[in-house]
Amino acid sequence: MNRRIQFLALGAALIGFLPLQGQELPDNIHTPEQYDAWKLQFMTPQPAMPQHPGPVMADGGAERDSIATCDCWVEPDNSYTTIQTPGGWNAGSIGNGDDGSYGPVQFPFSFYLYGQYYTEVYININGNLSFGAPYSTFTIQGFPNSSYTMVAPFWADVDLRGGTADQNKVMYKVTSDALYVNWMNVGYYNQQTDKLNSFQVILKAGDPTVDGQQNVSFCYGTMQWTTGSASGGSGGFGGQGATVGANKGDGVNYVQFGRFDHAGTDYNGPFGAPGGVGWLTGKHFTFATDITQANLAPVVTGQSVCDYLAVCTGEPVYLNMQFLSPEPDQITTTTSSAPGFPDYTILSNPPGQSSEINTTFTPTEPGTFTVTFSGTDNGSPALTTTVTIMVEVFQSANTVPVIAGDLTACEGVGTVLSVQNAGDFSNFNWSNGYNGSLVLVGPGTYTVSAGAGDCLVTSDPVTVTGAPSPHPVITGVLFNCGGDPAVLTTTEPYAGYAWSNGDTSPSTSVGTGTYTVTVTNDEGCPGTSAAVNVLTANPPTASFSSNPGGEVFPGTTVVFTDQSSGNGGTIVSWNWVIDTLATGTGTEFIYTFTEPGNYPVSLTVTTSDGCTHTYTYMQIVIPLEIKFPNVFSPNSDGQNDALVFEGAQYYPNTSLQVMDRWGKEVYSSTNYKNTWKPSKEIPDGTYFYILKLSNGKDYTGYVTLMR
Repeated sequence: MNRRIQFLALGAALIGFLPLQGQELPDNIHTPEQYDAWKLQFMTPQPAMPQHPGPVMADGGAERDSIATCDCWVEPDNSYTTIQTPGGWNAGSIGNGDDGSYGPVQFPFSFYLYGQYYTEVYININGNLSFGAPYSTFTIQGFPNSSYTMVAPFWADVDLRGGTADQNKVMYKVTSDALYVNWMNVGYYNQQTDKLNSFQVILKAGDPTVDGQQNVSFCYGTMQWTTGSASGGSGGFGGQGATVGANKGDGVNYVQFGRFDHAGTDYNGPFGAPGGVGWLTGKHFTFATDITQANLAPVVTGQSVCDYLAVCTGEPVYLNMQFLSPEPDQITTTTSSAPGFPDYTILSNPPGQSSEINTTFTPTEPGTFTVTFSGTDNGSPALTTTVTIMVEVFQSANTVPVIAGDLTACEGVGTVLSVQNAGDFSNFNWSNGYNGSLVLVGPGTYTVSAGAGDCLVTSDPVTVTGAPSPHPVITGVLFNCGGDPAVLTTTEPYAGYAWSNGDTSPSTSVGTGTYTVTVTNDEGCPGTSAAVNVLTANPPTASFSSNPGGEVFPGTTVVFTDQSSGNGGTIVSWNWVIDTLATGTGTEFIYTFTEPGNYPVSLTVTTSDGCTHTYTYMQIVIPLEIKFPNVFSPNSDGQNDALVFEGAQYYPNTSLQVMDRWGKEVYSSTNYKNTWKPSKEIPDGTYFYILKLSNGKDYTGYVTLMR
């Protein structure tokens, strides 16, 4: 189950002392190049700070899932200003993204720092804010000292040169009552980004000397390095490490939370050996800059800075709180109480310079309760810091949400999951980040947390498997000039079909139009084909006229003129052919016939749809005269075997009648083609013939048959 944990402001202050060390900038340095050359001299090996492993410290705050927190860290958004390099840095600074400063930045409130009010600040690249002047010092010193007036969330040799687009950013925002400055994924000198730090400082309005308000917060993301190579560091560690704290610059008033010079999560207090920088990851310090005495109460630190906690009935809650001893060699003892929770248990609270207390309880009834943590040091006099957390308990949901839906997600489509008993809940949070009782998902494992208000119960997980969607391809005759329907189908079979014309069969008959098909495969996944265009057009009718018409004599020029019909289509081409003699295009064709004969004249027309039709006309060219025989010899010697009237064969429907000398008909034909060869039954002799041509002329005469 998911639960919400919220806290409000906690904090105090620390003071301490470390010796002053640093470098002063020579007067002859005027350009970034001169500065870089000067700084490189400090990259010679220097004695590293001794490594002192200390106890591993767990972060403070609540140890449970949260759905609403009020942590210290404020993620930069579009309201922030990004400080650019090199052009955006303070004109009096040098370093070209290394050791420079920006400002002064004005803010509309008064910030109180150890007895003095300020309304402007310099943002220094090297992890600190300064008042009155910008600082470029890169070899870090401990507090107190008399040289620097600063608030330092992580004073170290930051180098903003190089890196990717999401690295080496310094961003700030001014509101009516606070200044936020974030160092985002910053590297270290000399232009190294193999390790990165992210940290934040918040300066707040108010007078801590009057209202007790804590006016500074340090907040930390991931922290990975401590030292630049010009400060004796190697690979981001060793040498003169980083300082965390605040300093007035008078050698008296300051706060120091620690020095850090190596990797790891060990911490030895503000005044012991330097700690591991990983201890800062996720930490916060919230404190007031008004303390000027040496005896201070323990400081609370951890991940969260809230004093409100919202939980749900029936769910175990684990809390921890961390107290830091404010002076060297002091021991803090912690305790906690929660009168409203009978099972409230302190799991561990060992005393020490840094003391962490861990507690647990399981609320059973809704209501508002308090949990108190306190840390008491062994100073003189002993001082105690007390933190009171208001705990609001909400009623948990009585049922568990059940996920329903098709657990097969089709490629490119997904599947819809729903909460089967959605009526029992008002809020829904799916594991993929979506809200509501319905969610469209792809392959994966999903849960949903549902409830009334903020108390959510998580369902059992369900796993959605992926299935490929079909990719149908339509096949068939897409072009038909006969006007008949086209038959469409797919290249492979499917479990179901839905054609765009409403047909649900594996194939469909269609006319002219555009068509798609949506199919379903065996897994139930749909897929739609690309559209195809079908054309079932009527063919044209080819026709033409001739002038002159009918039979013509040799030497006649005939003009053939198109008279075709597109039958609803548009004729776009004409192709003429006269036997094997000539070809042509266009709507008119002219040809001169020189020899007698029967000549087929063809016209093929084509429409814009691609449909064609051919019409053929027989052009007859008749001879100017007919030659009449007087004898023929059908003896099969291949010479003069048939009765031939030369030229008559070019006339259509030429008739021939042959009679013997007694007037008896021995042969007749209504379409004579010079092919009569009398059989042996017909004796030799003289025969009478009548030849009638299609032009209406009749010819008679005698011919002798001689074998």
